[in-house]
Amino acid sequence: MKLGRMVTVILAAACVVSMAGCGQKQAPAGTAEAPKTREAAKEAAAEPAAAENKETGEKIKIGISMQGNQSGFVQYFTSAMYEYQATKAQDIDMEVVFADDDPAKQFSQVETFVSKKVDAIIIQPVDKTQCAAAVDLAADAGVPIITLNTVTDSTRNTAHVGCDDEQAGELQMERIISVCGPDAKLAYVDAVLGHSAQVLRAQGYEAVLAKNPGVELVVHDTGNWSPEESMRLVENWLQAGKDVDAILCMADCQLTGVITAVENAGKMGEIKLAGMDCDPVILKAIKDGKVDCSIWQDGLAQGENALRLAILAAQGEEISDYIIPYEVCTKDNIEEYEKKAAERDELAKKYF
Repeated sequence: MKLGRMVTVILAAACVVSMAGCGQKQAPAGTAEAPKTREAAKEAAAEPAAAENKETGEKIKIGISMQGNQSGFVQYFTSAMYEYQATKAQDIDMEVVFADDDPAKQFSQVETFVSKKVDAIIIQPVDKTQCAAAVDLAADAGVPIITLNTVTDSTRNTAHVGCDDEQAGELQMERIISVCGPDAKLAYVDAVLGHSAQVLRAQGYEAVLAKNPGVELVVHDTGNWSPEESMRLVENWLQAGKDVDAILCMADCQLTGVITAVENAGKMGEIKLAGMDCDPVILKAIKDGKVDCSIWQDGLAQGENALRLAILAAQGEEISDYIIPYEVCTKDNIEEYEKKAAERDELAKKYF
């Protein structure tokens, strides 16, 4: 089975709020023109013609290794795959396992899928570096492997489905600078150091800061993915007298703790806050004026397109990367994202 690796990057205009200095990214030279909306992208996406392997005529088998089922976003990705199977690919066999955030366990899961001779594998890598070996294992065995949401150091995956995490950092930083001004003093809470989302979102921050020399980055450190650790981190900053106009978080789970720290310090309203993921509690905080913005990540679109591409790859079709745009949610467009989040959370409750 010969599988080409075309890179068709689907990047739409991700800045959907009225703010200065935020424009659409241009697609790199050599890539196809991006659909302007998620709906247009879905219409342009090829659907599998049948749920059988073209070479063997047997039912397609897809193995899926996810990070851990306690994460809201893992549940969104996985729910979307279950729903896609139930509505559009009832005839495939799909096995979903969870690695419990353990790279060694995830490697073993991929190894098992290969030994079972699945037709394609979807992996949501636990770790950028340590999970590269799992991707290489599948590639060595000739099994198409699609990385979902996070990437690895391996370049041998058949395709990647996710969002551009560097773009997420850029959008969030641009938004906060537009609100706080060209002389802003900022801080940000890192995610787990070395996680691909942390690395790329930090690169996005740095790219925007490089274009705004008057902005001072006062401090940053990791809060991991923990609200408690993030709360303690920001409490320490504020108690140490760190003077900041805004605090950016790489995930809304961190921001819930940061809100508490800022409220306890009596600085709510003085310090602008920004998150990522549009969790329901943060959407309410945006509506209440406690948080300036959160970056919307379409977990359902990532899950459904990962499974769609895996089926196509299993059929011997040539597939390409599928990159879904981030969007900025503020108080000005909160109703749109409340609706999207409600639909997302309802589907997750159906399967978890």
